[in-house]
Amino acid sequence: MSLAPVFYTLAQVQFNPITKMSDYVAPLQEHLRRNGFPDFRTDSQIEFAIRRLDESHPDVQQQQHIRWSFTNSDRTEGYQLSGSTLVFHTTIYDTFQDFLEKAMLGLKLVHENVELAYTERIGLRYLDAIVPMDGDALQQYLNSSLLGLSNSIDGQLGHSFTETVKFIGDGTLVSRAVITDNVLSLSPDLFPLQLELAPRFQKIKSLHAVLDTDYFIAQRNTLDLAEIKNRMLVAHDVVTNAFDSSVTEYSKKKWA
Repeated sequence: MSLAPVFYTLAQVQFNPITKMSDYVAPLQEHLRRNGFPDFRTDSQIEFAIRRLDESHPDVQQQQHIRWSFTNSDRTEGYQLSGSTLVFHTTIYDTFQDFLEKAMLGLKLVHENVELAYTERIGLRYLDAIVPMDGDALQQYLNSSLLGLSNSIDGQLGHSFTETVKFIGDGTLVSRAVITDNVLSLSPDLFPLQLELAPRFQKIKSLHAVLDTDYFIAQRNTLDLAEIKNRMLVAHDVVTNAFDSSVTEYSKKKWA
């Protein structure tokens, strides 16, 4: 589709924790730099774990998490690596074949350098911005079940939110729809977005819906690149089916 609504896509693989991951970052950065991802940065995040909430003096523990980012020169796609997770994400999604090849390249390089033992979680997530065109109404683009009361009650819309969770095969599908009348809305777990959005999505400041479709398989399995690729293909089929069920045939014609 020439006007495809997808604006952010990510693939995630969680693996056995590597406490000395920082020792492998330099050779990984060199490999990725030579494969079109020369931009590099290190982020540090602080996480607080609170225990014994039923007591007057809860135990608060502070944990520091380091994440390394490898992106292309335009900061439109790249990798995020931590001690137990690799993410490939992009804001210039073209075809799934291209996306999958890049995701698997990053995982292959990590495995060659670190010798991973197993995976804990494999997931694929798509975010689509559904923006009415040419004076159309949002209900012409969305399955009516996702509209909630957004179009049924007078007044200024704050937001409308729907979520469906289904267990499909070995995995879990989480499909969300958020309707707002403002700038492009992002899930809190994605903010701030490290990549640059395409200009047409940066300009959104009107009534629109964001479809956030996530399919993941949470199982411990011996690391097998071919099997991970197969699971990503399955995830893509599930996510595609969920998207097709969320939008109308009219919308697909508008985006073609």
